[in-house]
Amino acid sequence: MADTGKIRVLSIAPYKIIPPTTGGQLAITKLHHYLGALCNDNVVSTVGNADGQYAFALHKIFPDKPVRYLPGYGIKKMLKVAEENNITHIVCEHPYMSITTMTLAKKLGVPWYMRSHNIESERFRTLGKSWWPILKRYERFAMQNANGIFFITPEDAEWAIENFSLAEDKCHIVPFGTDMQQPTTQDDNAKTTLSEAYGLNPSAKWLYFLGALNYKPNEDAVKYIIEDVLPVLKSSNEAFEILIAGKGLSETLQTTIGNTDNIHYTGFVPDLDIFLNACDVMLNPVMTGGGIKTKAIEALGYNNTVVSSHSGAAGISRPACGEKLIVTDDYDWDAFSVATIRAIRNDYTTPEEFYAEYYHGNIAQKVYDILAAGSR
Repeated sequence: MADTGKIRVLSIAPYKIIPPTTGGQLAITKLHHYLGALCNDNVVSTVGNADGQYAFALHKIFPDKPVRYLPGYGIKKMLKVAEENNITHIVCEHPYMSITTMTLAKKLGVPWYMRSHNIESERFRTLGKSWWPILKRYERFAMQNANGIFFITPEDAEWAIENFSLAEDKCHIVPFGTDMQQPTTQDDNAKTTLSEAYGLNPSAKWLYFLGALNYKPNEDAVKYIIEDVLPVLKSSNEAFEILIAGKGLSETLQTTIGNTDNIHYTGFVPDLDIFLNACDVMLNPVMTGGGIKTKAIEALGYNNTVVSSHSGAAGISRPACGEKLIVTDDYDWDAFSVATIRAIRNDYTTPEEFYAEYYHGNIAQKVYDILAAGSR
């Protein structure tokens, strides 16, 4: 659908998103890049953002300080952006600036939508944060007052409808997606490049875990791989290498990996395209953290098989993924290891249904249609 000028969006991103390196940053930049190709999308964010070539217009109006979260902060600057672009809709990423967004929407007389990357209060509850009940009340207030909420997973939408007393017709599923529109074939040059860089066996199957490794759910996942999965894989006589990729891994785990065969720590991966084209299987033994695991969608888009715990696969449409997503019960490491061996031995292809559901362009079109249906 070509934009006729009907939809002009002010999108509020409350933290640095460019360059995107985390799942949350990617979720924001990707949606708004593709949405910006359909309509006039103005993203207001922090001064710490780098410049980048995206289809949305970036306005750096917030300081990289907690003061930006105070109710009403930045209203005048956002009103200026909104008036200059004749804004018709507001999209707020996360609940944290909801009071400010509500005030802005009321002044402009436009509807506003909140994008829930996960149920934030539940995420912090599972992480043991004592103040999660306060956030829960605020999150409920935000969702009840929004004209619509974009949930990344059906599970989150169902939870919020039940626990926050939301009307079903204001809850929409807008998942994290992929740039890919069809399966890729493994790039031999990519495999050669990485095998030389890290001393890997290019003829083996490459398994990997990728993420911010100073985040406890991801750090725990690395421990599960080392302590519970790797020993079983070694006894299988399969040829494999495990790559642990990302910043922030503790010195203790780096030392353990350095003293262990068949597993390597790569650190930050500067070129994800090369990395994902070279790998075969993503290991996803994540148990907590909430929301959809963006790296799993990314892996499936690159035609990599994903072996996941039940919690790690939350929100992902299993019918759309076919044999490329193998899910085992949480903490059942025997089953997880057997599933990994199965993934090593088989060469499935990500089905077309996956790309129909998870291609970023299709997701952005869905958001556009929702905004158009709720135009003032």
